[in-house]
Amino acid sequence: MTVRHVDSTANPLVKELAGLKQRRARERSGTFLVEGVREARRALAAGVRPRLLVTSPALLEASLARELSAQAVAAGAELVTFGEAAFRRVSLREHPDGALLLAETRRLTPAQVSLGPGALALVLVGLEKPGNVGALLRSADAVGVDAVFLCPDVLEAGAPGGEVVAGAGRSAAVGVDLESPNVVRAAMGSSFALPVGVGSADQVVAALRAAGAKLVATAPGAARRHWDADLRGGVALILGREHDGLSPWWSARVDETIGLPMRAEAADSLNVSVAGAVLLYEALRQRTG
Repeated sequence: MTVRHVDSTANPLVKELAGLKQRRARERSGTFLVEGVREARRALAAGVRPRLLVTSPALLEASLARELSAQAVAAGAELVTFGEAAFRRVSLREHPDGALLLAETRRLTPAQVSLGPGALALVLVGLEKPGNVGALLRSADAVGVDAVFLCPDVLEAGAPGGEVVAGAGRSAAVGVDLESPNVVRAAMGSSFALPVGVGSADQVVAALRAAGAKLVATAPGAARRHWDADLRGGVALILGREHDGLSPWWSARVDETIGLPMRAEAADSLNVSVAGAVLLYEALRQRTG
């Protein structure tokens, strides 16, 4: 197989890949970037469809490059090598390891996610920080969650932090993109291992209701503690935005609200990824005894 080599940072392919750091470019092209040897391996092992594998001989050990290239070619990828300057142009890392996979988007709609009886789901509503989304995907993977859903929060029209939803008389806090390079990195491969449904809040609620799931959300001051809630059976744990939590739209649709005890005066809340991990492991405890 002939392998192209690119040195110039002005090369069209370099510009195209660098552009995929932006959400709109990813959505327009139907592709996203997976950076790093570990992440690329896990993506390929999970069945992600690669279009291109870029390696940089200046940054990546030759034996690792050969091993990863063989795995990528077997999955249908084209091979390209970049000089160090060109690779750093497309990388998001301060210390890149010289491996970058261009892959086809693999998003599912909420209706395409299969939830069997007794399934445990995690719903991330309008989360804005890639690190939080990535950490929650890792926790969900570790616990054995059956599916994860990402959707915007629903706000009143004109509410701060929202984008207008055409024809709906309301706005939405869109949140971070599942295929953001920073989410992919923070998830450390878990975003590929889990079924993830991405859609509107209405679509997510419809999918969960169709599966018979109980919708359980957290809220400050909730009377019921998380260990007192029944998290067995079909349950969807719903986590809201980092600063504001869930909107009234979501609060009106959940079946149960629970809270985590906070005994300190200064710390009045937990990071959403920490709170989510606590809830997920409580659900696991109840389900496994």
